[in-house]
Amino acid sequence: MNGVWILKTINYETDSKGTYEISILDNIPLSCLEDTNWEFIANNHTGSYSLSGSTCLKKGVFNFIWSIPNELQGYTHSILLKPVDSKMKNTINNKGYRMQLYELDGTNMVWAYDMIVDGHKFTVKLNFQKQ
Repeated sequence: MNGVWILKTINYETDSKGTYEISILDNIPLSCLEDTNWEFIANNHTGSYSLSGSTCLKKGVFNFIWSIPNELQGYTHSILLKPVDSKMKNTINNKGYRMQLYELDGTNMVWAYDMIVDGHKFTVKLNFQKQ
């Protein structure tokens, strides 16, 4: 997982017929996350992503600490991201974001995030490519 990854596409899986504006990771719209660069540094489990698109209300470089904890809630693997500042201090009261690590190989990585929207299961898949 070490290195720079580009979040190339975001897919939705749902049986709902509605149109939704979905936000994740501290209220960032998914449209703002497409084509962003994500850097993962394996030896100290830190990383960052950069937001600069015209759909982004927040812009800049955002740091995080990441881990792949043991199985939780039936997932074989998950990834946990904790937002931190430039001094690597947690920015949201030691909270973080957990997503299913759906796929990971040398060139592709997919995260899946399940939620309930209007009573329907809604899965967001974030598709990364290694740069």
